[in-house]
Amino acid sequence: MRLTLRTLLSYLDDTLDPAQTKLIGAKVADSEQARDLTERIKQVTRRRRLTTPPATGPGGIDANTIAEYLDNDVTPETSAEVEQICLASDVHLAEVAACHQILTLVLGEPALVPPSAKQRMYGLVKGPEAIPFRRAARAVKNDNDLSSEIEPDHDDSLRLGVPAVAGAKDQRNLILLAGGGVLAACLLAFAIYMLVGPGHGGNANVGELKTGGDVPLAQGDGKNKDQGEPKNDDKKKTPEDKGNGKGFTPPPPKKDDDDPKPFVPEVTPVPVKPDTPPVAEFAYAPASTKQVAVGKYIPPNVKAPAVLLQMKSEKAGWTRLADKDVISGRPLLSLPGSKSVVALNSDVELTLWGNLVELTFDPYVAESRAILHDNDLLDADVTLQRGRIVLRNNKKGEKEARVRVRFNNPTTTKLFGEEKYFDFVLHAGSAVLLERFSVMDREPFFDNQKDELRLGPTATMWVYAYGGSANIRSEQVSYLLDETQLPLLQWRSRGGVLGPPDDPKRIPPAPSAEPVQLKDKDKVVRQQARDAVVRAHAELVGLLEKKEIDVALAEIMQSVQKAADREGKKMSGDTYLSWQYAIRCYTAIDGVDFLFREFAADTTPTAMRFLYMQALQQWIAQERENDYQLLEVLNKTYRPKTTSLNIMHLFHATSREDALKPGTYEHLIEGLNNELMPIRMLSHFHLINMVPEGWKIPYDPGADAQFRKKAVREWLAMIPPGKLPPGMSAPKEKDKN
Repeated sequence: MRLTLRTLLSYLDDTLDPAQTKLIGAKVADSEQARDLTERIKQVTRRRRLTTPPATGPGGIDANTIAEYLDNDVTPETSAEVEQICLASDVHLAEVAACHQILTLVLGEPALVPPSAKQRMYGLVKGPEAIPFRRAARAVKNDNDLSSEIEPDHDDSLRLGVPAVAGAKDQRNLILLAGGGVLAACLLAFAIYMLVGPGHGGNANVGELKTGGDVPLAQGDGKNKDQGEPKNDDKKKTPEDKGNGKGFTPPPPKKDDDDPKPFVPEVTPVPVKPDTPPVAEFAYAPASTKQVAVGKYIPPNVKAPAVLLQMKSEKAGWTRLADKDVISGRPLLSLPGSKSVVALNSDVELTLWGNLVELTFDPYVAESRAILHDNDLLDADVTLQRGRIVLRNNKKGEKEARVRVRFNNPTTTKLFGEEKYFDFVLHAGSAVLLERFSVMDREPFFDNQKDELRLGPTATMWVYAYGGSANIRSEQVSYLLDETQLPLLQWRSRGGVLGPPDDPKRIPPAPSAEPVQLKDKDKVVRQQARDAVVRAHAELVGLLEKKEIDVALAEIMQSVQKAADREGKKMSGDTYLSWQYAIRCYTAIDGVDFLFREFAADTTPTAMRFLYMQALQQWIAQERENDYQLLEVLNKTYRPKTTSLNIMHLFHATSREDALKPGTYEHLIEGLNNELMPIRMLSHFHLINMVPEGWKIPYDPGADAQFRKKAVREWLAMIPPGKLPPGMSAPKEKDKN
């Protein structure tokens, strides 16, 4: 595949298959000119007030030529000419790149058209075209004439395939010409109506919002005044009144096998006040780091102990909020199990909801971390780092609240930059709930932090309507979020587009503090687990009344380790869950040094070592550069640095390609008897995940060398050197290609 402007745009917009992406990525990495052009494309597509290229005259390119070029439907000479013009002109380059981006977004996601918009469009035309289920016209070819004929609407004989009578062709052409003129006039009237009609008066008073030339692709942003009840003279009209004056019966709806089209879900917009404008684009500015009091912390009641921490500085670490003032520009942390409420000065309420998995059965989120920003133009400006938050409009009367929620994109994004954000208009009394979590997928570890092929973790954002309705805008897409009509939206960093979720059955957590009700046979056991983790949380909250978080966690860890030593291999459930809760809290405060030290210690019980490993993997996925922060910790412990790199590779999942190589299994089996505990533990973890039959082979990474050698021999008997596991075959050559 050649590295042309068109292939570079496909690479940047992520429309190539993985093999092509890898190939083009390698070529871009080797070409300084390609890297410079990549940066230039990013800059020109973001530049504001950039004019459009002329269609004629010097430097002019016809729009059809650009479309044919993007569709790869031009001659090589024309393609070279278009690329030469784009390379010489930012205006033309921005036009081609923006068109490619728009096509990628539009063709990648089905268009969601509200039923009210359909009805409004049908109402503009009187006649058979206004029938929603009317059959589409089909091209009928004559055996003696290769030209197409348009099928008339009311000629049943033609619909049944009976040939047209002789001499009617010229008359039909005249009718088509006249009909085309009428249709063009209707389209012109519709365009003028959409520009100056009453439905477009709502955007004029949006306060400090910046609309510019961007028109949001509205998805249920509320009804305009002309979208309400039909006029009185239209209410009683029948299909016969709206036809050609002679009366007709609409054809029946199409069957499923007639002209199949891709499924496009429809979302009925929720009725809101007619003067409610759609979400316009808030003027963007980088998050303020100014540190001022922006709200008050509301202490929890006695029955629901909670703690809210705030970072004074990176060196000073976390400290419990001693007073009620919450300062902007500093990260806030609500530990797992703590539901911390902050009342902002703007009458917007922010809840940082720390989750206990044992209560909610929701494994996606644990702690809640966010940063408030000082912003005079918005009622709330929040960066959600990870976890769950709730934003509620507590303004008196019918006032709306304007909120921006920022979040980091850990995946390499070639279109929009690292920081993403959602803009909300919270209607009176409404609330939204947001969750952010990340996973590592199956990407390997890259020794080079700036490797062009490195994508990074995949982040997911869930947005729930948590009470009432709210408008949300992401990039150029707007939705009306409502509990009954559209309660849930999803954003993923690998796609970068906000839309309906993959799992529409996912429900938000219950607003109350009551845990999920148990209905299975393990009710007693699970209830005991809940009670144990709630006690562990309450114990930590009590210690934090007088002690800093690191001191309190160290005391809890000493306590549970002493209990584990007393109980030996028969560790009680309370001790295990208290230990697990402490590990989650260390993860919340980024205590990666402690987590790895305990993971690598020979004295750590195997069951707890697995929890340390799991916590480190989850922490790595939270941010794009966490991988290399952990690598710095390893480099302080191990020499040479190749040992640290080997451990980092093992923290990542085995790629599909490596899983089909015999050498992968030889390397992992050899690691079972490595002198370093982390390599033994991680090697065994990979083996039993790829070869489930390996569970039958007794193995403990903390056992002596003789026991480990025996396990290695049994693994080699199952997977001999140069062989793949039973039932797995290497890909054929044609599959590789």
